[in-house]
Amino acid sequence: MSKRFTKIICAITASTFMLGAVAVAGCSNYYSSKPLDGDYSYDKVYSNGGFAVEAGNYVYYINGVTDGKGLNDFGKPVKGAIYRVSKDNLKAKNYSSVQKVVPSIAYSTDYNAGIFIYGDRIYYGTPSTAKNSDGVVQNSYLDMKSSKLDGTETLKNAYVSFPSASYEYRFVEVEGTVYLLYIATSEKLYDESTGVTNIHSYNTSTGADTLLAYNVNKVIFDSEDKTNPSVFYTMSVYDYTGTSNTAYGYNQLYTVKADATEDKFAGKLNKDTVPGWDDTDRYINCGELVLDGIGYSDYLGKGESKTPFNYAPETKEVNEVGYTYELKQYVNGSVYYTRTTSLNSTAYLFSVKDNDLKPIENNNGTAILSDGSNADKYKFVTVGENKKDAVLYVENSGITINYFENGKLGDKPSDLQTVDGKTNTYYPVVKKNAETILHVDDNYLYYSDSDNKIYRVNYTGSPEQYNDANLLVDKSKLEEADENGYAAVQILDLAASSSWYAPEFIGNYIFFASMTSNMTNYNYIMVFDLPSTTVELRALNKLYKGVEKKITEVYGDTDKYPSKNYANVQNALKYAFYNGDYAYLKEYAKELNGALKADADLIYSEQTFAEYDNFLKAEGVWAEYGGDNNVTVNGNKVYANNHDYYYSVLGEMSGEDKDAYAEGLKTSYLYAKAEEEPEVGWYDGLKTVEKVFFVIGMCLIGACVLGGGAWLTVYLVRRKKKQPEQGRRRIKVDTTDDKSVDVYDTQE
Repeated sequence: MSKRFTKIICAITASTFMLGAVAVAGCSNYYSSKPLDGDYSYDKVYSNGGFAVEAGNYVYYINGVTDGKGLNDFGKPVKGAIYRVSKDNLKAKNYSSVQKVVPSIAYSTDYNAGIFIYGDRIYYGTPSTAKNSDGVVQNSYLDMKSSKLDGTETLKNAYVSFPSASYEYRFVEVEGTVYLLYIATSEKLYDESTGVTNIHSYNTSTGADTLLAYNVNKVIFDSEDKTNPSVFYTMSVYDYTGTSNTAYGYNQLYTVKADATEDKFAGKLNKDTVPGWDDTDRYINCGELVLDGIGYSDYLGKGESKTPFNYAPETKEVNEVGYTYELKQYVNGSVYYTRTTSLNSTAYLFSVKDNDLKPIENNNGTAILSDGSNADKYKFVTVGENKKDAVLYVENSGITINYFENGKLGDKPSDLQTVDGKTNTYYPVVKKNAETILHVDDNYLYYSDSDNKIYRVNYTGSPEQYNDANLLVDKSKLEEADENGYAAVQILDLAASSSWYAPEFIGNYIFFASMTSNMTNYNYIMVFDLPSTTVELRALNKLYKGVEKKITEVYGDTDKYPSKNYANVQNALKYAFYNGDYAYLKEYAKELNGALKADADLIYSEQTFAEYDNFLKAEGVWAEYGGDNNVTVNGNKVYANNHDYYYSVLGEMSGEDKDAYAEGLKTSYLYAKAEEEPEVGWYDGLKTVEKVFFVIGMCLIGACVLGGGAWLTVYLVRRKKKQPEQGRRRIKVDTTDDKSVDVYDTQE
């Protein structure tokens, strides 16, 4: 009975161990964290795929710019980790009341793809933490992972690990299943001598990775809707009859969706259907043909047979010559591409609607738009209630709008100054300083200049409302234009990183990686609550610029504010504007002033601190910045002469960066201590000649000492040899064994 009982216990223990092992194995692919509080439900996601994404009551965002090389051990990162801020805290300007959702660095150099939210998970790329055999972290690899929105569950093992952070990708959803759609460049799947570009789709539910298209040319995602599961791509058609495959003088345009699994050419390619085909040739394509550039001469002129690659019907109306397509943009349901021929290298711009995806039998059937040499930089938009199609683009440091009429763009007027009374479809909206179009909504166009400063203008006006005379000469017209936003206006001194994600415009907030004053070296995320009208924005600009102007002009009046009595007051006020540490300045001033001689002018005087106090309270000179010109930011009341009144850092800075930022303010605005002169030793005080004689003398003394030492050694050795044996001292050893002494006794 005892043995039987033992067997039962062992069986139960083994079963329990196995169940535990299964449970551990099932959870072993996740890092676990305590759940964050809050309601994670949402109806719609806004700005999905950007570095800041709104879902429900929260905005999830990447907390600053990193190079992907820093410490990425789970739980450690601050900068570059994924945080969230509630919309209630945004509204209350509690910008420091944030929570870390994913304690790993979210990173990629494909700045068109950031973080994606589907269901209860957030999807992103992160530098690998795996180590090679030498223990070196392989952070040049990019792991594609996901975490739960409540922070409780983060993948340990990646869905896919990219060998480069520059891979283009999108997380997309099709009928409830999330796919990772990505472009693998220089990929060698079949022992190619040089890698090729392939399109993949990874099913995050099943783990299946499907090769959608092999050896493609160019691939484009939807440039506005980053959740669009369809991509367009071009493929070459090859002549397999030679010793090496060569592309014909035309190509084809295809589209494919992330959930595609069927290779449309499987089982159709062999030596009977494709001349010259052999077992080493590869052609994989799950996409649908949109345009076939084969020309009549290519198709029939050489007496070739129709191949599985070509849709073209057997008629002369196909093309007289072959076409080469180059993709430019996929946006607002249209694909924009240029087309050239073997006889004409001019790249004319065409478009085709993505709902007309059946192959076009007559390849001349799409509408010509314009010369498309720079079409990849265009911003295609729909304007107004009538949804008129138009394109915005940078031209001669300005921004031009051009409307479509009957599928074509309007002609450029010969004289841009004589636009009154005309219905021109081509005219300038912005006259100068434009470098990059950042964002377009229903009414406003946001753009940056060469210094990455951000501007806004209403682009829906008529030509007359953008006329130079109206905006730059007639002030009354300028005020009228401001009421509708037709005059471009700079947004404070906002400057966004040009080598990271573009600013995100969510609701009435602008989120941007800051390159503004004192933040250039840190690039944390800042948030700006944007006024709804241009009139309000100009008023805010006036306040903001007025702080610097008042510090410079008012306190630059040395008759009213002599430097002897108001020492270093201007930089002290700039320090206050950026929230410098007042207590530190007090102690610092005490230290500096205490080191002065009795009759010296104070470095920071009582008058200086009196002006500092007035600045903080918005009194005296700063009274116009007080009163109603105050807001509560992070629980503190700040006035319009404080930087946080305008925009602030969102989230938290790492301890190292926070300390460095504070030190940077001190270096920029506080009086610098004079560097102490190093103490000069007696040798450094000697003249060159004295140093030479000193060195020579020391060498002679050294030689004498060495010589004397050698003589003394020889003398002693000779003297020792002359001594009698019995005269030498020996160490006397007592060999008597005193047994009365216990050598192991440790007691005293």
